[in-house]
Amino acid sequence: MKINGIEIQGVTSNSKKVKEGYIFVAIKGEEFDGNAYIDEAISKGAVMIYTAENFFCEGIPVIKVEDARKALASLCNTFYDYPSKKLKIIGVTGTNGKTTTTQLIYKMLRNQGISAGLVGSLDIRINDEVYQCQYTTPIAEEIYYYLAKMVDKEVEILVMEVSSHGLKNRRVYGIEFDIALHTNIDRDHMNFHKTLEDYINTKKLLFDGLKKGTYAVINFDDEHGLKLLEGNKDIFVISYGLNSKSTITASSIDYFNVTSFNYCLQRGITTLSGKEIDLFEYPVVLPLLGKHNVYNGLAAITCGLLLDIPIASIAQALKDCRPITRRLETIYDKDFKIIDDYSHNPASYEAALTSVQSLEYNNLYIVNAIRGNRGIEINKENAEVLRQWCKLLGVEKVLITSSKDHSTSKDQVTDEERNAYLNIFSNTSLPYDYEETLKEAIEKTVNLLKEGDLLLLLGAQGMDGGREFAMDIVAKRERHLIINH
Repeated sequence: MKINGIEIQGVTSNSKKVKEGYIFVAIKGEEFDGNAYIDEAISKGAVMIYTAENFFCEGIPVIKVEDARKALASLCNTFYDYPSKKLKIIGVTGTNGKTTTTQLIYKMLRNQGISAGLVGSLDIRINDEVYQCQYTTPIAEEIYYYLAKMVDKEVEILVMEVSSHGLKNRRVYGIEFDIALHTNIDRDHMNFHKTLEDYINTKKLLFDGLKKGTYAVINFDDEHGLKLLEGNKDIFVISYGLNSKSTITASSIDYFNVTSFNYCLQRGITTLSGKEIDLFEYPVVLPLLGKHNVYNGLAAITCGLLLDIPIASIAQALKDCRPITRRLETIYDKDFKIIDDYSHNPASYEAALTSVQSLEYNNLYIVNAIRGNRGIEINKENAEVLRQWCKLLGVEKVLITSSKDHSTSKDQVTDEERNAYLNIFSNTSLPYDYEETLKEAIEKTVNLLKEGDLLLLLGAQGMDGGREFAMDIVAKRERHLIINH
């Protein structure tokens, strides 16, 4: 592959990955400035440098660009021969629901025997092959590497979580999406975006990039949804939600233990292949908890239909799907029940705790991990939602933790975040305790559980190890009971 007349063996923004014949793109990030590593990259064999800064190096072409992140994505797109043109790609963006919705779509595709790829916060998948990733939306050079790999393995359809970080940092720049799907927008990542307007405008980038004749699937119940479409007149728009004016809605909703509803297509739609689908209604059962999964289900089913999967096949795939990791996932259900959820912003706390109302239990206990290194405001908002629901649900006890024994350095809870969180609870009569370590918080709570009780493990990265701790303690408790009997 020649770029600017020079034979290129690879493209990277990581100086440690540079090899002979590589292009090095120097990106100034939040923590590190790639420009400081240009000399190292050249010593390792870089034959061309791209940077947004003024830099001169004798004998090596230095290309100055306005946006180094965008340049990285464009170079990778060129190097891998424009892989997104050879795939059908669905991009799912939103504050909550991205992981569940993409997983449901992927499940439908695989059940139908379609060769499919998945890029998301849990992992990257190419049919039955699984690869680990660091970010919800990986950096551009990784995304394009996997897109090219999918093309080589004859993947037909890729479904991808598209985060606001991924959009703002141009990680998906140049990717041609066939369907852009919006789940919802609520306050999140304010330490990164600073304002809600910037957050919305960043999400809008996915829809701004849609080409003529492609599809936008919008949650009509979300007040911010239509803002994503402003200025874009040449795309097909399909709306979903519980609003009766939506193209797609749900009826006969029931979310006791599982989520069931009728999928209602209220206006005809045309699939990507040009097939017309007339109005219909069809019963669907999802083995997932909560009203929010009605929305996730409506969005996923709509994508399945646009990809020409029959509704009966879609319904069967959803009925057979397993709960999504850390999305109101029941991890233990014998004499008592433990549910694990990736609650990370006010809307996701609201969704999880609303779902608890439909469950049967004697006493409710909660272990909640404070969200580390995300700012005071988001933690105050999370704590306030939790406080209100604890009062409403009559929670027996809340154990709040900083997860110091589990969180990575970038997810450590600051003293200010902890104090802001605990201040919300200190002014109430709610029964709560604070533990620095996740293991201690879970151990204390599990040992309080009696028959018929429910334990919720709530939290983002700080609760990622909660399942393992909880199951270890449950196993010890069960062994103790056996010995005593």
